[in-house]
Amino acid sequence: MFLRFGLTAAVLTALFIISCAPKMGESVVLEVGPAKVTIQEFEDFYRKNSLQSDSAYDTPAERGRFLDLLTRYKLKLQDAADRHLADDPEVKQELKEYRTSLATTYLIEKQVAEPGIRLLYNRQTEEIRAKHILIAVKPEASPEDTLKAYQKAMGIIAELKAGAGFDSMAVAVSEDPTARVNHGDLYFFSGGQMVLPFEDAAYAMKVGEVSSRPVRTSFGYHVIKITQRQPVRGMIKVRHIMALAKQSASDTGDTVAALARLRGWQDSLKDGRDFGEFAKAVSEDAGSATNGGSLGWFDRKRYVQPFDEAAFLLKPGEVSPIVKTPYGYHLIKCDSVRPMPSYAERRAEQGDPLKKQYQQVRFNGDYAEFIRGLKKEYAYSFSEGSFTSLLSVLDSNTTTQDSGWDENITAAIRQAPLMQIGGATYTVDTVLTLLLGRPELQNTLLRRGELETQFNRIAETLLLETKAAGLEKRSPEFASLMADYRDGIILYKAEQLEVWNRITVTDSALQAYYDVHKTDFMFPAEVTFAEMNFDRDTLAFMVFDSLLQGADFSKLAAVYNFDDTLKAKGGMNVSQPEDLDEVTMAASALKIGEISEPLDVGNGLTMIIKLIAKTPARQKSFEEAGAELSNAYQDYEAKRLENAWLERIKLKHPVVQHREVLGIGPPAASESRPDTAR
Repeated sequence: MFLRFGLTAAVLTALFIISCAPKMGESVVLEVGPAKVTIQEFEDFYRKNSLQSDSAYDTPAERGRFLDLLTRYKLKLQDAADRHLADDPEVKQELKEYRTSLATTYLIEKQVAEPGIRLLYNRQTEEIRAKHILIAVKPEASPEDTLKAYQKAMGIIAELKAGAGFDSMAVAVSEDPTARVNHGDLYFFSGGQMVLPFEDAAYAMKVGEVSSRPVRTSFGYHVIKITQRQPVRGMIKVRHIMALAKQSASDTGDTVAALARLRGWQDSLKDGRDFGEFAKAVSEDAGSATNGGSLGWFDRKRYVQPFDEAAFLLKPGEVSPIVKTPYGYHLIKCDSVRPMPSYAERRAEQGDPLKKQYQQVRFNGDYAEFIRGLKKEYAYSFSEGSFTSLLSVLDSNTTTQDSGWDENITAAIRQAPLMQIGGATYTVDTVLTLLLGRPELQNTLLRRGELETQFNRIAETLLLETKAAGLEKRSPEFASLMADYRDGIILYKAEQLEVWNRITVTDSALQAYYDVHKTDFMFPAEVTFAEMNFDRDTLAFMVFDSLLQGADFSKLAAVYNFDDTLKAKGGMNVSQPEDLDEVTMAASALKIGEISEPLDVGNGLTMIIKLIAKTPARQKSFEEAGAELSNAYQDYEAKRLENAWLERIKLKHPVVQHREVLGIGPPAASESRPDTAR
């Protein structure tokens, strides 16, 4: 029977690959045989394993609990050392495989992702306003067309240097359709909002500067001029009062009237009227008027440019002059400004959105540049001759999973050098072996394009592995990660030997456990009810009135139920635990056959329920307990075997806890043994 992994092994294996900066402190808090644990190591252990905030560390109970947990951990490590489990062939092989994966991931994270995320954040702290002139050319354009577009862009730069006006040039020659209206103005942007080559060029320029060479993007060639650079304000919270106006040429009267209304309201505000209350009374923006004109918090470029530009010039408490937009005329008041969060705060946000944005907009380019750097560093070369020889004997209509696909590859071709990396030679045969050993690269079509792509991926892996050689010596952090993972692996191996491999699940053992603990296995009390839900509470109360007059619940449920599935079943629902949610608890409070008043259940829905039946809680039989019983028995046996194992270790490696160093007293009677804490 399948035995579940021990919680301790799984948790420690996962948590011990988290790095943490050590704190000072050499006082010994724990002795386990010859091993001594300092306060510094204790604090590291706490931060690696605690899901709580650091403030929990200040409570005596929490410090005591973690001292006991660390004691158990150190006892197991001592036993694993006594058994020389680090020399076990399986452990060595797993560490070798994991080291390759962790080292390459670590390199990419430290040398590509982290610097890239920091750069993205730094750019997001400063916004740039730029103009551009676009000469369109597609990425797949011919060399002749590309050169023609480049020369045209260089000609524009020459004219600008000679004194031509940027705005007039943008209107005259830019192939961006919006240039006729905005004179090439792209308004403000910050990191991650423009295509990368454009962003890189813009952030390298000064205010007033025009790019000396065209900037190539997927849209074509750009001539760029920087008009403003300034710190990002963050988010702002504003209110506005709007006078709605039509903008067509035939409605000038309406526009004039709207402006006159807003000027009158502006005068009222100058006389001391409260902005929010006045917005409720007069603003013609129906969406915000009821909230005193509040638009809530928003970032740059949330609203149309004239509104956005005016709003982001305001300080808290300031009211703008009259602002015209395509929707009418506005008075804007800034309520508050929320500065941009720090880098640490951004990274700590749920889901790390800054990292996600980096992965979407910059990572692929940064990774490709990193690989190009490694190829240069390790003098990478690829033999086209050997590759062509290989292709010449392959059937391009087959894949690496077809039988006999490699039967025509001669020994000479197999031994031919295909790649050179850092002085090491990788033959055709070596690379093919690597290809077949990676499941994600298998089933490769034996054609030039497909094989070239897969060989490039293998080359990237080999370059990363070459770079990662000796990483433990260069990076103490990585060395610590590997040490933690090694400890996790050998602890898992030790627990398999002492605990999980010794658990035998038999019917007789399960029956004996069930006989003692049968009250732990219960079916909850359940309710069976019919329901009607409505998307309009007025309809719900109308139907409820009909029910009070004696109408049949199931017939009405088959007509009015908003949920089509329930409608088809006349409202009947399956039995559910009575404490499952608010609806089942409301049903449980009813008498059999009783109908509830309409209930607001959220999401705009109203519900009426009728209780059909109640089933009291009851004990599960041996057969009904099933997997729940098996799991409980395994947990019980695991604890028993683990405690016995720890007691045996302590006979060889006595434990001394210096609880006074942590400012905690002796353990209570129930906590007198370290192995009782889990």
